[in-house]
Amino acid sequence: MYQLQEMFLIICLTFLIFGQTIHSQSWNTTDEILPWESYLQIGDIRRPLGLTLNRSSLAHRHFATGYLCLHSFMYDEAKEAFDLAINLTSTFIEAHIGKMLSCKQALWSYTNLACGQAVYNATQNLTKTSFQQELFSTVYQWYADNQNITAGEDAFLISIRNLSLKYSNETDIRVLLGLSLLNVANQVRYQSQIEPPEMIEARNILKDALKNESNHPGILHYLIHAYDVALVNISEQAREYADQYGKIAITSSHAQHMPSHIWIRIGSWNRALSADEQSIIVSLRLCAKKILALNLSIYSIQLEQIWNLLNTTQQKLLIQCDRENRGHSMEWLSYSRLQTGNWLGSLDLLRDLYFANNQSNQTMNYYLPFAYRIQTRMIIEVFYWFPYNSEFQNKIQQLLAINGTQNMISIGENAKRWYSIWAEAGFRFSECLRLLITINNNNITFKIDEHIARLNNLSNSASSLSPYVSTSISIMILQIRGIRYYINQSWQECLNELNDAVKRESTLVSSTDSPSLIFIRASELLAIHLLFIHKKYEQGLINGNYILKSKVISIVDFPLQALDLFKKTNETAPNRAINIVGMARAYVELGNINEAVQLYKLLLTQMSLSNNTDLILFQEANNFIAQNLIQFNSATNYFSLNFLLLSVFFIINQ
Repeated sequence: MYQLQEMFLIICLTFLIFGQTIHSQSWNTTDEILPWESYLQIGDIRRPLGLTLNRSSLAHRHFATGYLCLHSFMYDEAKEAFDLAINLTSTFIEAHIGKMLSCKQALWSYTNLACGQAVYNATQNLTKTSFQQELFSTVYQWYADNQNITAGEDAFLISIRNLSLKYSNETDIRVLLGLSLLNVANQVRYQSQIEPPEMIEARNILKDALKNESNHPGILHYLIHAYDVALVNISEQAREYADQYGKIAITSSHAQHMPSHIWIRIGSWNRALSADEQSIIVSLRLCAKKILALNLSIYSIQLEQIWNLLNTTQQKLLIQCDRENRGHSMEWLSYSRLQTGNWLGSLDLLRDLYFANNQSNQTMNYYLPFAYRIQTRMIIEVFYWFPYNSEFQNKIQQLLAINGTQNMISIGENAKRWYSIWAEAGFRFSECLRLLITINNNNITFKIDEHIARLNNLSNSASSLSPYVSTSISIMILQIRGIRYYINQSWQECLNELNDAVKRESTLVSSTDSPSLIFIRASELLAIHLLFIHKKYEQGLINGNYILKSKVISIVDFPLQALDLFKKTNETAPNRAINIVGMARAYVELGNINEAVQLYKLLLTQMSLSNNTDLILFQEANNFIAQNLIQFNSATNYFSLNFLLLSVFFIINQ
């Protein structure tokens, strides 16, 4: 069932009287550019690649469009615009350099060597100024070494740094230096550092460049990346950049999405939700403009509604258009919806992704990794809400109704990047969770063991691509074993496996090239099992002491141990619904009803603000509060509760 908030949103055709230019200054070429180029509003760069723009030149207009698209990671549009410029003026050096830059998706760990080398070979004999030649040779460093991309990135950094010193008045060159520093900070060798030196240097360079060009989309974009780390106090410093970037690059889906990186880091969920919803809408509007040459005032993120407006040819183009940015934003929106308890909203997004994948008719299954990762998180989240509960199975049936009985595809096979490996590993983990809880027969043992064997292979495959992902997959194996031990009532073995997962998780450093959106946190999984086991103690089913963290701990102390785990996780990943409900449950088992009521009220406030319509998820909090109507004994307690609720309201809406 689609979100109520989207039921009343419609798609209407609006023919705009005039196009909007992409620059703060006017161009004299409006009637000669493509409709999608005139539609764009994505910032301004005074001297792109050191070039003084001729605003009466159509080739310069195409180049400027491409270069602005490049800095907002609109790679397809960038290449198209650069080609338009080159077709008009084959000796346009900056357009060739821009095209060569677009052959590398610097912060996405993707380098198209053949593309970069082809541009270089087609351009190297053209006449260039000394500055153009130096810049041309610098960019080629990314593609010069067929065997070692990292070496090329290091060479590019050295060269662009020298250029920025030699031509210190060229702000745009310093922006490329900032991008290069962030790109190098993404390398595998820095995966043990949360803030590599290159990242810190990039912040300083980009902040200085921003003083000269406040509307440069690349500066704001890369500053968000520079502060996008798993440290709340650091990410907080990027609020201004997140606010400003979305306002100057209003027709770029990626620009609208990027602020959510900061909002998610600091637990500002309503702002994260708004950013990614707008990103998807902007993506669909741009694609409609490219496909139909019309401005569509789109106010819904539902793909199927727009799909029905198009003919077969147009539908195929829509599936291809801006697919990376749109799929990325859909995944992040799903994550934010889950953190506010909006499971049904996430289900809508999953439905659209499977729909897009089924309609694409491509063997590469482009949308499938996004769908797998979303489905993984949905299964894990509903497990936290309804652990070992019949309601878990009811929710899972809604997922199966979308995906049906389709066989899982091993999308991590022969992967050159970790993204598809991560997606397949997550999906296999969630399948194990589903099988263990919903199917009670001997046949699942073989299936679970098959998944574990495949997870082990995926962990090995990821070791050279991302040690973080490799270790995370090995943690999944421990967690599956722990859950299986719990189901078999082997309490100590369960705790051993889950505690080993926590130990291994503690060695992970979330670097710039690690997954930002986590599937499951080992500390929280251990915490909920401590509460489960303690509940059995309360029911008189078990007793005694257990080994935890190499110490003998009484089962009576399990709720306190669980609460500590939840609190520590909340410090680095704040204001998530399952963490709030986890702390509330711990307080219930500790007998601290007042604190539990406060947290359940906080949970209801957060869920209500996100337009959540899933009444089943409201039941636990509503029932507990109704059963424990408390008259606070002092004005201090009353003030404390209201202050807490107001604080959360402020935080998630900042």
